[in-house]
Amino acid sequence: MQSKLYILAVMLAGLVIVNVLFVMDSSRKNNLANAEPAFNSSQAYLLPVSEPSYFPIYDSKTSKPLVDAKAGLVYDTRSGRFLFAKNPRIRLPIASLTKILSAVVVLENFDIKDVVVVPKEALRVDNEKQSLYLGEEITIQNLLRLMLIESSNDAAYALAWHANSNGINFIDKMNEKAQSLLMNDSSFLDPAGLNDDAFSTAEDLVKLVRYAIKYDLIWDILTEKSIVVKSVDGKIEHKVENTDQLLGVIPDIFGGKTGYTDGALGCMILVVDIPDKNDKLISIILGSRSRFEDTKKLIDWVKEAYRWD
Repeated sequence: MQSKLYILAVMLAGLVIVNVLFVMDSSRKNNLANAEPAFNSSQAYLLPVSEPSYFPIYDSKTSKPLVDAKAGLVYDTRSGRFLFAKNPRIRLPIASLTKILSAVVVLENFDIKDVVVVPKEALRVDNEKQSLYLGEEITIQNLLRLMLIESSNDAAYALAWHANSNGINFIDKMNEKAQSLLMNDSSFLDPAGLNDDAFSTAEDLVKLVRYAIKYDLIWDILTEKSIVVKSVDGKIEHKVENTDQLLGVIPDIFGGKTGYTDGALGCMILVVDIPDKNDKLISIILGSRSRFEDTKKLIDWVKEAYRWD
């Protein structure tokens, strides 16, 4: 009798436990049904289909061009991609490409209407050509024209002298600006790029050009084929011819700068617009015996090898 009562008690306890578990499971399911799902699968298909998010798209079987330059690249500003690169991080002297940085420093520290009195320290600084006159009074804007269009070394030194005489160490400012642009493989020693112990890289120069593009004055000047620059009193005239032989040869040029020393060889920056695409190509050539041919070769190849539509 006691054995039967024990078995009955165990069975009753089991039924109670099963009932409790059933109630708890039902409650859990109801809570889950009423809760906000952590991931709604129906929303996953509302995401856009994965497609190329930028142009240009490589669309050619054409071989990459061979260039004489020690380093060179083409950079697409809209996509932020290098479309061609040869030794983009090798440190090399860059000659007068330095003057783009000098122009930026001038524009960020002085009024272009300010007048500079040319000192003897700014005359015939390369021991070859004198493009200014002792005591000549000339505006900063006109010195920029001389420096950028005909690559006047005298003009670059006159601008640096003006800065130094106003308590601004021009070379320090150049290197500070380069560091702020993360041009970590660059060092500048003079405002004109005459000292071949200074150096930069093609990749660093892209950073400089991308920044400098915001200064319309620089690029407006660089697209001038020839102009006459006058002293403040109008008594001295400088006939200025652009050193960029690609103006009028390559269409849609936004601006370009040449450079040459015996150590640096031929150097070239060229910026070309891609019409109606809100895009630009930045071409850099360093250490070339044929800088214009190399630059044209790169631009022509990119336009053939990539499509923007």
